[in-house]
Amino acid sequence: MKSFLPYQSFASEIVAQPLLELLERHQILVETGWAKPDFDVSMANNATETRFIVRLQPSDFEQARQLEEAENDLLVQQPAPDHYLFGFTDDELFEILVKPDEWNSYDVSLARHMLRLRGREVSSDTVRLLRRHRVAEMAKPEPSQKTWIVAGYLFAVLGGFLGIIIGWHLHFHQRILSDGTRVRAFSPRDRVHGFRILLLGIFGVFISILLQTLKT
Repeated sequence: MKSFLPYQSFASEIVAQPLLELLERHQILVETGWAKPDFDVSMANNATETRFIVRLQPSDFEQARQLEEAENDLLVQQPAPDHYLFGFTDDELFEILVKPDEWNSYDVSLARHMLRLRGREVSSDTVRLLRRHRVAEMAKPEPSQKTWIVAGYLFAVLGGFLGIIIGWHLHFHQRILSDGTRVRAFSPRDRVHGFRILLLGIFGVFISILLQTLKT
């Protein structure tokens, strides 16, 4: 059975409907649902972070992206005159092409269209090169998580379940890139610390439970 991975996230199901209708027309299998970040470091349980997720099979990512681009190429011919991108400079529009994962697909197509109208032609090969560079940048591990490593060891020694959670997150957490591939979120060194924190946390919780049992 093929797995489904997050393709795009939206603030609401209504906003996702154009994409869902496009995928349905071309018979691309979809899974949808609501999701929160894997690990809320603030522990605030903030409901506003919940997103509507459209999931596709990784092999369908590129086809879906091409379908969106083809659809948007037609829509950008008559954009709304008050669209906020009209206030962007050339450099700001180019930044959208550099980081397409931070914008919806229509904005990316419109940015490219506007640059073309301003005499700044951006070829398809250039766009593909920018995307490969962006994927490579996103694949780099996060900066060293020194604060969470120290906190993880502390909670693990004290026998708290939070130490286990931090250790698990540091060792196993992955990111899904814009091309559908998964990469480890943290550096090998941080993942080693995460594994040690996980084991120490499990041992700490076991000892804590044992001591509580002996007291009763």
